[in-house]
Amino acid sequence: MRCRYERTFFQSKDGYCVFLFRTNDPSVPQAARKPSRTSGDSIHFVAVGFNLPDTNTVEVDLEGSWVESKYGSQLAVEQCETVVPTDERGLVAYLSSGLIKGVGPETAKAIVKRFGSRTMEVFDHSPEELLQIRGISKKKMDKIVASYQKSKGLKDLVAYLSPYGVSVNKAAKIKEHFGDDSLDIIKTDPFQLFKVKGFGFLTVDAIARQTKVSLNHPLRYAGALAYVLDEARVSGHLFLPTDSAVEKCHELLNRDCASEVVTEQDIRDAIKRGCSEGTLYLEGTRLYLAYERKCEVEVAKRVVSMLRDANFVPISNLPDRISKAEKSLGYTLADGQRKAVAKCLSNPCSILTGGPGTGKTSTLRAILEVYKAAKPNYEILLAAPTGRASRRMTEQTGVAAYTLHSALGIITDEESPMNDQELLSSDLIIVDEFSMVDMRLAYALFSRLKPGAQIIMVGDPDQLPSVGAGNVLRELIRSDLIPISKLEIVFRQASNSRIALNAHLINTNETNLLYGSDFVLYPADTGEQAAKMVLKLYVEEANKHGIEGVQVLSPFRKKGVVSADSLNTVIHDLVNPKSNYVDEVKCGARVFRVGDRIIQTCNRPEVSNGDVGVITGIEREDDEAYINVRMLDGREVRYTQEGMDDVEFSYCMTIHKSQGAEYPVIILPLLKEQYIMLRRNLIYTAVTRAKQKVILIGQKQALFTAVHKCDVDKRNTVLADRVVAYYEREKVKKVS
Repeated sequence: MRCRYERTFFQSKDGYCVFLFRTNDPSVPQAARKPSRTSGDSIHFVAVGFNLPDTNTVEVDLEGSWVESKYGSQLAVEQCETVVPTDERGLVAYLSSGLIKGVGPETAKAIVKRFGSRTMEVFDHSPEELLQIRGISKKKMDKIVASYQKSKGLKDLVAYLSPYGVSVNKAAKIKEHFGDDSLDIIKTDPFQLFKVKGFGFLTVDAIARQTKVSLNHPLRYAGALAYVLDEARVSGHLFLPTDSAVEKCHELLNRDCASEVVTEQDIRDAIKRGCSEGTLYLEGTRLYLAYERKCEVEVAKRVVSMLRDANFVPISNLPDRISKAEKSLGYTLADGQRKAVAKCLSNPCSILTGGPGTGKTSTLRAILEVYKAAKPNYEILLAAPTGRASRRMTEQTGVAAYTLHSALGIITDEESPMNDQELLSSDLIIVDEFSMVDMRLAYALFSRLKPGAQIIMVGDPDQLPSVGAGNVLRELIRSDLIPISKLEIVFRQASNSRIALNAHLINTNETNLLYGSDFVLYPADTGEQAAKMVLKLYVEEANKHGIEGVQVLSPFRKKGVVSADSLNTVIHDLVNPKSNYVDEVKCGARVFRVGDRIIQTCNRPEVSNGDVGVITGIEREDDEAYINVRMLDGREVRYTQEGMDDVEFSYCMTIHKSQGAEYPVIILPLLKEQYIMLRRNLIYTAVTRAKQKVILIGQKQALFTAVHKCDVDKRNTVLADRVVAYYEREKVKKVS
């Protein structure tokens, strides 16, 4: 059916589209026709699918089937093909539609004016002729031709795979791996897709079921096991009990089948194959992805080797050195802080912990002062898991700090830490916000420490555990072998600060919190009421503290009207609405404007996960848009439109994302409908982000539920047990 794009209802980051199209084809069912005041007698309908074109400058042929949804009858698109026009006006529209990167309206007009009806022949057979067009350099020509060839050469592959959510970029990976036989291979043996990075079980299995191939395939069993264990890893678990993994795989592999296709024995045989091939590791009743077990084992071994380092020489005469450091710094340490400084500097591996405002920063500055005075020629490394945490560390200590990723040479989140890289040259390594360090990152860190290096881990174990698998800080504390300094006296806020006092009450399972000007609870019974209250209070507080001084937090990223995504949308439209005087750019389904507050969501060479900034300008060069962002630390970063895929609005963020940062005011909606996420460490983490004021919006019952629910230890990891076992083993070796 030949159609033309009209407007967007929804478009996700992974390419799923809900678009309104118009057509003159009378075959559109009456139930699917949508009323419209535009486009004359055209018939309007809704189409859903992946990677549909969002430009009305070209026509498209859509093929699919009509399906019923809660929004009415819609066309589920199975194939989509752009119609290349033959007249000059149509050619200009096609070339400048955005389908071919590097060609804007002016360039398109120049190309068609020069080549006329030969335009597409030039693209297909003699693209070097494009160099005749003013403004097209060799570099730009290569970009234009590559974009054209990619869209053309992948057409059949993309058309076949789009219903399964496979993007153009992923289709390109398939073609790169399998070559011109890609489509035939997928149709005859789709499980080969497991060999291509980025293809998980659900996508491959959906394709396989559609192509009617046999579901009894070793690669399918292996893919299901990898999927189940990876889902467990995303939930924080390093392993699953074998019976649980088998049960989950059995259900997954036989889902929607009339009878049992795969037996439990088939799955257990697949586990044995995975262990022999080195992808899985079975340890007693614990089933690991092999790499996850390696991380846990190696961290435990390295920690024990540091604890038993007979060559470690602590700094001498520490009491006098600490007194000199106090004079130099201009403040006196409390007794607990002095003991913490001495303990941390007297051991090769130690932990400094404490709640908000208990003096960790003052203690840390004293540690640095003593160490630099005692060992002036030794190298110190300060690091933290996120960009914001590392920059806050720099501000608080006066010593340059780095993200762990940059310190370890892990440039992007897609990279796996390598254990064959050269060791860090640092003698003293201090890592702040260590509760955010997952097992993979801990392995990357400990495997790079040189012999004789000293490490101090700083963090609050009562905060949320790491987003990644493991519970490293709590497990190291649980081992009861690593020297721990716990600071408990609150210094940061005034002694009558309700924020600090309530944080302590929350942490001790108390719900009789103290309310007043700096700790407020506004009642709201529904998400809609809470969302309206968030908007009202956000504007009020932003007028007092500025937009950068107020942070809305949410337990959920996507679920509900008070999720981070939902609140970001309404706050964005409220504080920075569309205007003829404000430049904007469309990036996928989102529109970014000058003045928008954004957050980086993954590590890249020039920016770190968690970096927050403000869009200061939008520039356009060679039909491409570039977005200039000033980060809160003053750095200027330039994004491409494609690079904005790694960016989100930051008016509201999840509590997980807020770790390592502090704000004058935080606003937090808390509702019973968020039950699955409500727990003590979540509310504790949120409250301790605020320096001056906490605003809670919702129900006291939801707050009580969060305070009373404590399950931070419920992650499948045995790091503490390994540390103890390896320590005892080394002790026995030494005795014998």
